[in-house]
Amino acid sequence: MKDIYQHFRPEEKDTIDMFKSKLEIASRDYFPLQLDFLDPRERLILESVSGAFDDIEIHYYGGGKVGEERERMRALLVPELLTYELEDFEITVFDMQYPDKFVALEHRNVLGAIMNVGVDRSKIGDVVIGDDIQFAVATPYVDLFYEELERIKRAPVNLKEIDVRDFISSVDDGMSKSVLSSSMRLDTVLSNVIGEGRAKSRDRVEKGKIKVNHTLIEDPAFTVEVGDVISVRHFGRIAVSEHLGETKKDKHRLVVKVYSSK
Repeated sequence: MKDIYQHFRPEEKDTIDMFKSKLEIASRDYFPLQLDFLDPRERLILESVSGAFDDIEIHYYGGGKVGEERERMRALLVPELLTYELEDFEITVFDMQYPDKFVALEHRNVLGAIMNVGVDRSKIGDVVIGDDIQFAVATPYVDLFYEELERIKRAPVNLKEIDVRDFISSVDDGMSKSVLSSSMRLDTVLSNVIGEGRAKSRDRVEKGKIKVNHTLIEDPAFTVEVGDVISVRHFGRIAVSEHLGETKKDKHRLVVKVYSSK
């Protein structure tokens, strides 16, 4: 288990230790244990840590159809031979009604208002904007959302709970792209994905316009890894899907998905 730390970032040590502790509890108490909503990078870490726990199965659910992949999903640690129900994930899905004839809401407006409720990001699942606006939250925080989320962009909003299975599917409008990058530095990867000079990408990072997995990163030398979701203000999101190795000229071959902010 000690060797696992060398495969991840130093700042991810606490996450590794937390997952290890939760797995130990589930194994010791022989009882299903739920985790918060996890992003792709966190799920990758959890899967790596769980390799030392053969008696624990990990199940994920973020709402909607069972087995549907979502960006943010809750994990349930289930000891072998035990069963579980969807209700064990404790996910509530809200459908948001607002006067759409008079105001247009974008993903950033809705997510910003949800975050202003004061709940940690780990308690919030996907926010989906399609014909309807829906989002998932950890069930214990439902009352707080009813009390605090009343307006977005000065428009009144009304929340209605729906069956978690009816959560609309996330619209995957991302464009897959193969990228060659001379290093895995954040500014270098950004430069190659966006198609701009490295100096401009470095400037974006240093000016606080970049988040990686919802955390503000201001160090251009930050190392990008598989599973990272990079949010670029006024551009969109970049999901790092695969690292296919290096070329003969030592360039990293990456597969990413690019999501426009429009």
